[in-house]
Parts: sequence; C-alpha cells; structure tokens
Amino acid sequence: MKGIYRADATNQTFISSDVVADDYQLQANETFENPTGKLEPAKLVNGSWIDATLEEHQAYLDAMQQDYLRQHPAAPQSTEPDKSDQAVNLLGQQIAKVQQQQTIMMQSINALGQLVAKAQGTTDTKAQA
Repeated sequence: MKGIYRADATNQTFISSDVVADDYQLQANETFENPTGKLEPAKLVNGSWIDATLEEHQAYLDAMQQDYLRQHPAAPQSTEPDKSDQAVNLLGQQIAKVQQQQTIMMQSINALGQLVAKAQGTTDTKAQA
C-alpha cells in the first residue's frame, strides 16, 4: 500500500489523498509525491509539487483567515499585530539583510579569488621564462 495525492484539474492545487495498492497506476492529476511542507497553495507540475510564491502564500493565508472569521464571527479579530508578530517580522527583516550582505560578501570573495588566481598565473609564467 502507498499514498497518492491528487490535484484539482483546474488550478492544479492539492485536493485529496488516498491509500492505494502498490501496483496502482497513476491517473491524470495524481502523484505519489507528498506535498506536505510546501508553501500553500502548492501546484502539481509534471508530477511534482511546486511551492507557491511568497506572495501567493500570503494571499492564501489571508484568504484562509478571512474564511475562518466569516465562519466564526465571535472569534477575536486583532487589528494590530501583537508584540510576538512584530518581533518575528523584525527578525525576518534582519535575516533578509544578513542574507543580502552574505551574497555581497560571497561575490567579493569570488572576485578576490579570481584576482589571486590571475596573479598566480602571471607569476608562474614569469618564473618559467
């Protein structure tokens, strides 16, 4: 027995899963690949689940929250992010900045390495002459 995962035929997003026999032949919009852990709404493309973009994921979360609030009107509705949300947001901004600095540093290191390799190549050529 093994699991299969189905995508909606229209938008290719996950709709259901099932357990099938080991010799089961996949139908259209089915895969053995588990979409768990993908950014929702993940899409099935050529038999593999592809993460949603960050924008798609945020829109999905917002829509889910609005749907929940419609179904549960008595649920508390926060208009201001709480301190933990603000802290997580600030941490995310700091991580993004560090990643940007790391990318710049790696580009600088690569450029320096190319300069060193070029300098060594000219030194080796002079030594051979």
